[in-house]
Amino acid sequence: MDKVLSQDEINALFSAMSSEDADLEDAAEKSPPERKIKRYDFHHADRISQDQMRSIHLMHEYFGRNFASSLSAYLRNFVEVKLVNLEQESYSAFLKGIPDPTMFSSVGMRPLDDNLALEMNPSVVFPIIDLILGGPGLAPTDDRTLTEIEMNIIDGVLRLAIRDLRTAWNPVIDLDFYLEEKGTKAQMFQIVSPGETVIAIQLELKIGENFGMMHICIPSRVLKQLRNKLDQQWSVRRQKTYGNEEKKIMDLMKQVPIVLSSEIRRSVITVDDLLKVSVGDVIELKERVDEPVYLCAGGVPKYRGKIVLRRGKKAFEILENITSAL
Repeated sequence: MDKVLSQDEINALFSAMSSEDADLEDAAEKSPPERKIKRYDFHHADRISQDQMRSIHLMHEYFGRNFASSLSAYLRNFVEVKLVNLEQESYSAFLKGIPDPTMFSSVGMRPLDDNLALEMNPSVVFPIIDLILGGPGLAPTDDRTLTEIEMNIIDGVLRLAIRDLRTAWNPVIDLDFYLEEKGTKAQMFQIVSPGETVIAIQLELKIGENFGMMHICIPSRVLKQLRNKLDQQWSVRRQKTYGNEEKKIMDLMKQVPIVLSSEIRRSVITVDDLLKVSVGDVIELKERVDEPVYLCAGGVPKYRGKIVLRRGKKAFEILENITSAL
């Protein structure tokens, strides 16, 4: 038999349902907001900041200019070096972009207990060897591995690059770069673990009509050790040492001899008359005898004055300082 609810029981039931709905609404309002999930790659946890990347870019642009000058003098041929790319990637990805065979070197960095990699494509290594041996700088038509003799010949070029690297890094830290070992198989040189992040610097070398790439690979852990020094722009650090460099250059220039000459600048003569001049001829000038002449330093007029005699020798008495060449 069905039970019939009284009015009081019905009111109590509706009151209980209203309180439950209110509790559910309060619980919904008090629930924590939905969490946002962001992907994180643990392989890239050691990435370098953009400010530090800019400093590295400036350093190796400077290296490229120095190395181009050094290699041009070494080969007696015009060489152009241009930085074309700078990026962060894993060491395994860097090795995949290296040709096989190639010229691959491991370079030590005392006092740091790490190495960087220096790679030169065969497309520029073979012309360099040909130029060193007195040839026109031709590359072989077939792809082949460097011989032991050829690797010893290119050793001088590697040492030039290492010397210029030391110069480029010197404003940041004084490192003793040295050639540790070299070979033709990049995969044989594990300077870091395959998954570790490295800074890959790509430079383009132009030697005559030959083009090729040169790579520098720097482990990110090396740059972490120098984070405080790389945070400040490299160009600013160069400016801080510029005063000392300027003083050194000025001190060296003070010892350079400069030819002084007194000249009469306004008189002219035609080429035809000059070719007819012979010993004993008298050339009439436009200037008067008492008019001043010019004292020139290295062919550039600096002072106006007159020639006099002092202690039995000819001398130049300065009457006026001029600021521009006539």
